[in-house]
Amino acid sequence: MSETLKDDTQEKEPSSGAPGSERAKGLLRRTRILLGTMAAVLIVGAVVAGVVIYKNDHGNSAPSATPVGPVGLSESGLRTLAASVGQPIYWAGPRKDYLYELTRTRDRKIFIRYLPPGASVGAKKPYLTIATYPYPDALQALTNVAHGRQQSLPGGGIALVDVKYPKSIHLAYRRVNYEIVVFDPSPARSRQIALSGDVRPVR
Repeated sequence: MSETLKDDTQEKEPSSGAPGSERAKGLLRRTRILLGTMAAVLIVGAVVAGVVIYKNDHGNSAPSATPVGPVGLSESGLRTLAASVGQPIYWAGPRKDYLYELTRTRDRKIFIRYLPPGASVGAKKPYLTIATYPYPDALQALTNVAHGRQQSLPGGGIALVDVKYPKSIHLAYRRVNYEIVVFDPSPARSRQIALSGDVRPVR
């Protein structure tokens, strides 16, 4: 199965903005959301136009893509991008005042990292991250390695805790050719989010 998400051993506290009036804070928040939306619009072209075809290990054609990010997006910016990339982007739903850091690799792995207020794109400190990996027949593949340790999810999916790295929970769903990994610095919180039923494609 796909590699697990690793948190950086050099953790840094997120940077905070300078103190100011509530009006100034509101302006900064609106500016950040606007910039996130604009960033989504600008990178949609790069994401869509950068798709090429390569042969995977099984000899089947599969799309490869131009790497993107990390880039900070607002909720609306993330939804705009998700509608254009031609593959699902899984997340755990919206969070008030959060920024969504998106990274996409050449082999179409997509990572959504939840940045709380004050955290900047590229911060070393680990945060909740939802990864989406292309993986043919992911449900069967995950079942094969679970050996009965999987847990059922709403909608016919399963979840499997990575016993060597319990901060990561692997998910797979029926008729979905993607594996989803939920990572959180807290194994208990990672498990709670994975089993909540909130992990779903961005719409």
